[in-house]
Amino acid sequence: METEAESRVTLIRRWLMNSHISVWKFYKKILEHVLSDWSTVDAYIILDGVMVHGGRWQIFRVSLQHGGRAIPLAWTIVEGQGLVKVAKLKGMLEKVQKFLKKYVKRASFLADAGFRDCDWAQLCLKLGWNYVIRVACNTYITMPDGSSDRLDHLVPENCNRYFQNVLLTREAKLETNVSVTWTTDKDGEPEMVAIMTDQIACRARLREYGRRMSIEQSFRDDKSGGFDMEHTRLQHAQRIDHLLLAIAIATLWCHELGEFVLKQGDDPRCQVDPSHKRTLSLFQLGLRWLKRFLATGLHLLPDFHAILSNLKLKPVVIPITQNLIV
Repeated sequence: METEAESRVTLIRRWLMNSHISVWKFYKKILEHVLSDWSTVDAYIILDGVMVHGGRWQIFRVSLQHGGRAIPLAWTIVEGQGLVKVAKLKGMLEKVQKFLKKYVKRASFLADAGFRDCDWAQLCLKLGWNYVIRVACNTYITMPDGSSDRLDHLVPENCNRYFQNVLLTREAKLETNVSVTWTTDKDGEPEMVAIMTDQIACRARLREYGRRMSIEQSFRDDKSGGFDMEHTRLQHAQRIDHLLLAIAIATLWCHELGEFVLKQGDDPRCQVDPSHKRTLSLFQLGLRWLKRFLATGLHLLPDFHAILSNLKLKPVVIPITQNLIV
């Protein structure tokens, strides 16, 4: 057994160190199968980042919402901490746009306040994407009549406001629309949520932004909820890149298995989710089904086909900080 374990470690080490692996070329072929039936879909593309190895590296990932979670599309690794400029991720986003235009009807870009600079919105317009991006509550806007003020001065607590055709920031860098609502922070205190978008500002934009939570939950799946990624000791960007490829493929398989479990009905689902109603995400259903049958009956696992349907599942857990007043 010890020899087998050492052999597996050696095999994984060789995979991580293999300089001949072209991550995007390899993963792109799999994604072509995954999205083969998505031609009529209005897709939501979500960008977010996470730090690993004590903050030495930041992983920025573009994901596609699927079944209340998100599946990885592409990622890049940046050394150091802090906000990232659009130039660092432009190549990744252009690559995703070039690929997706063949497989989905339309794409909308969702991001949090870490990507609030106007350059991100302008890049989305160049890529042909709609954008829904959170901005800081102290952001200045200029109204069509020329008046200007901060958002947190214009919108009373627990009120919704929608601003059309305004100029964002004191420098009037971007003409956009802004939707504002309120939520509660982790301490239960009121917190403003302001969204800039190229579409009409309304409640629907706020609901769209709520979809961004999919990637935060998926990052949790990568870490404590699934693959324990935050404890990686890898120190080289290329090796982390290869690890992320393996995690992405495993994530796709878990989503596919999750779909398989749901199609079997409540009785099979209850083998891994013993509740009257579903309490697990699509990813967790698949992961737990995989673990169960790896231990009890490997031959019962369905083959990995890398094909996902466009499921629209409601999240099973909605954090209090995302209960937007819409």
